[in-house]
Amino acid sequence: MNKRTNQDIEKYYFEMFRKDYPLPPGTITYTDAPDVILEGAKQIGIEITNFFIEEGSLPVSEQAQRILRKKVVSRAQQIYHAQNGKSFEITFGFNKANPIQDQKILTTKILQLARNVEMNGTGEVPKKIFEVIPELSFVYLNAEEYSNAKWRIVQNYNVRVISKDRLLDIVRVKEVKSKKYKKCDVYWLVIVVNFINPAQDQEIQVDLFEKIQTNIFEKVIIYKPFFSHILEVT
Repeated sequence: MNKRTNQDIEKYYFEMFRKDYPLPPGTITYTDAPDVILEGAKQIGIEITNFFIEEGSLPVSEQAQRILRKKVVSRAQQIYHAQNGKSFEITFGFNKANPIQDQKILTTKILQLARNVEMNGTGEVPKKIFEVIPELSFVYLNAEEYSNAKWRIVQNYNVRVISKDRLLDIVRVKEVKSKKYKKCDVYWLVIVVNFINPAQDQEIQVDLFEKIQTNIFEKVIIYKPFFSHILEVT
């Protein structure tokens, strides 16, 4: 299966958005910079972007940490099985307040944890057994053995409230990039918060902050698909 392009993703979100938000009459064209142009009484350029809680380039961001968690758990399982360990399954929950700093050290600790519980029965592992691993918040052992046993990661949800400072950062970045937009009468910025992605999931509070100021975008709209939740912040 071909990987979806950014343009495919932007089109997917916009098609959802246009069902939930009353657009002016006009013809829709999918383009680039901005992502959508609506030709009507006036030409509206619409940019689509996602509201990630943190910059993905940061080592502590959820985007980066999700990759590290998978690497650490997978590597620990590989080593454990290579040492003729039992073919049980373990599920790990990670503590976002204690991001992974050293993959090798954490891999070693998780490997030792598996050794410590390999004779236990099925059930949640008491926290005192893995208290020396602050990166973990939850461990569950399925002691039944399987030929294709897999160590897994469970997502612990702790939904944050949307940050005005982070919102302003996103708007300012898009203002700078707007210099490369095709000429339109006005521009809108639609910021998508996809709850399915833990790196984005956050609570949108209507009365959280005053309207933001921007000289580029006529409208800045926060959109939470699947909930049809829309908040205009300009």
